[in-house]
Amino acid sequence: MAFIVLIVGSIIAANKAAISLAGYKLFASVFLLHASGFGLGYLVIKALKYNTSECRTQSIEVGMQNSGLAASLAKTHFAAMPIAPVPAAISALFHCLIGSALAGVWGRKRQITGNPLSSNKN
Repeated sequence: MAFIVLIVGSIIAANKAAISLAGYKLFASVFLLHASGFGLGYLVIKALKYNTSECRTQSIEVGMQNSGLAASLAKTHFAAMPIAPVPAAISALFHCLIGSALAGVWGRKRQITGNPLSSNKN
């Protein structure tokens, strides 16, 4: 985990000027990618009539992709394009933030309702 943080941090630091130029378009695109992954991962499994625990698991599995690996591969194989790993680095940040937020919300909801995650309800 620490290795991924170092990779992502170095990529973001080295490309802060390019990131500031791309601005909201880059952040909005990456956010929408992960938000749709988390959302569709949940909704498709819910439509197939799986329980809440399985829906949440699939949501996290789809939404949390290996952006650190993508950043490292882009940095290695597209060395002539220094901005190539930037979207993957931003992606790593976003999927960690969104995944952590969902886990927190779902964990609090479970504590409030008292339903175990393996419940067949919802």
